[in-house]
Amino acid sequence: MGWIGGAIGYAVGARFGALAGILGAVIGSAVGNLVGGGAGTPTGGSYGQTRRRAATQREREVVFLTAAGALLAKLAKADGHVDASEIAAAERAFVRLGLTPGNRAICIQAFRAAKADAHSIFDYAESFAAVARGEPLRQLMYDLLWDVACADGELSPDERRILEMIVTPLRIRPSLFAEQRARRLGGRAGAARRAPSAPSPYEILGCAPTATDDEVRRAYRAQAKKNHPDLLRAQGLPEEMVTRATAQMARINAAWEEIKRARGLS
Repeated sequence: MGWIGGAIGYAVGARFGALAGILGAVIGSAVGNLVGGGAGTPTGGSYGQTRRRAATQREREVVFLTAAGALLAKLAKADGHVDASEIAAAERAFVRLGLTPGNRAICIQAFRAAKADAHSIFDYAESFAAVARGEPLRQLMYDLLWDVACADGELSPDERRILEMIVTPLRIRPSLFAEQRARRLGGRAGAARRAPSAPSPYEILGCAPTATDDEVRRAYRAQAKKNHPDLLRAQGLPEEMVTRATAQMARINAAWEEIKRARGLS
């Protein structure tokens, strides 16, 4: 547990200040046993270097998981209280994130700790964006926040304001708010929600169908760099998130191949 108090304490205090308080609650609980190392373990030579690298990655994972749990908690409490439907939505979010039991426990501890602390959801959004550098992960988090907001069957004015404003600290495109609102709340009250249509290959690459061949190539390279699993693994994100990035990378490659075939590119 020594590395927790030192390295991660510095990282959170200096770079992710909003997380410092609840991170103490997380690692001070039984969850700490999931992230700490045994006392008296040799640390010299190559074994020590390997252990230190593993510790650094785990530190980053804990920061990521704590930020995710805190975001869900703050959105759940946006209307002044957390009801059973919102807790159930948070539980479903943990399932969608594909968390292992240990990582799920960290998110739950962070969720509980963040409900009563003084920081705002926007503080935690900035912390989350700092560790979730892949845009698909940040968009997924935004989608999960909408799940929690709509869990009780209505969107309160405070929840609407948060979801509209939080796109900035989450570093996602502002148009996502209108897209989510239309998908979830569009049409007459009580009407069945429309299933979102599958994105086109150009949407997956983040460029327009009218883009030049060179522009499409640049868009593909940018998406591939941003979502490469090895890059996310190096950032210390949980392996579950790396698995999601692998799936996203497959979609990016498939989109690129489809566009190349349509345009006759090599």
